[in-house]
Amino acid sequence: MLIDIKKPEPLKSHQALFDFARAYLCEAFPNPERAGCPQDHVLRSFARNPRQGDPSIADHVTCCSPCFSAYTTHLEQARADAKPSRQTTQAAWIRWCLVSASLAIGLIVVYGLLRKPQNEPSTTHNSLAISQAASSARIPVPVLLDLTTATPERGRQPGSQTPVRRIPAETRVDLTLRLPIGSEAGVAYSLSLRSKRRTEWSSAARARIEDGEPVLNLLGDFSHIPDGTYELVVASKGQRFRLPIVIRRPPDEQR
Repeated sequence: MLIDIKKPEPLKSHQALFDFARAYLCEAFPNPERAGCPQDHVLRSFARNPRQGDPSIADHVTCCSPCFSAYTTHLEQARADAKPSRQTTQAAWIRWCLVSASLAIGLIVVYGLLRKPQNEPSTTHNSLAISQAASSARIPVPVLLDLTTATPERGRQPGSQTPVRRIPAETRVDLTLRLPIGSEAGVAYSLSLRSKRRTEWSSAARARIEDGEPVLNLLGDFSHIPDGTYELVVASKGQRFRLPIVIRRPPDEQR
């Protein structure tokens, strides 16, 4: 469960959904250092020619408020510059892009409101936290990542390295992250799994208190990600953590 309320009040129109998602994305994922952000001309090009752009840009703007704000500005400019004969088609496409982004955030929020944890995550020793693959594909694989001893980045200086964690390449991973002591409930966090070339997976969640400890809990699909070492970036307003992560398939799937 991502947000500690029982039932969300339904959004009454597409415009309400659009306004909610835009306001949320503009503020929920601050990134003052613009770490890992594409250059402005890349966002402008993607806004004008999305079919020719890198799909990872779309993933990035949904978990980086500065880039989302810049992207929407370029979309508005693209609409203003469109020729009269193309204005109707261009406006419809721009609205479709923004509504699609809002739907993605809306689904994450609604899923978090309705879902209840099904399994307690199992842990190994200090350097590793992972459960074995579930016997059924319908049962989420519980994985626990411990950030209680991790050091956040300070400005441009990276935090201290933490031991490598492992996540199975499964379609349903029940991911739980223990946050540092003192982390507040209700704070929004963005999560992204990055390779050297692109963002492989991203999501968002709000911190909550579980058994007296602040945690993040969300469901992830890592089945499409090739085996290898990646970097998990966990960010909220004022702090950012980076964890080395190994994605690994079970031995029987590697043959």
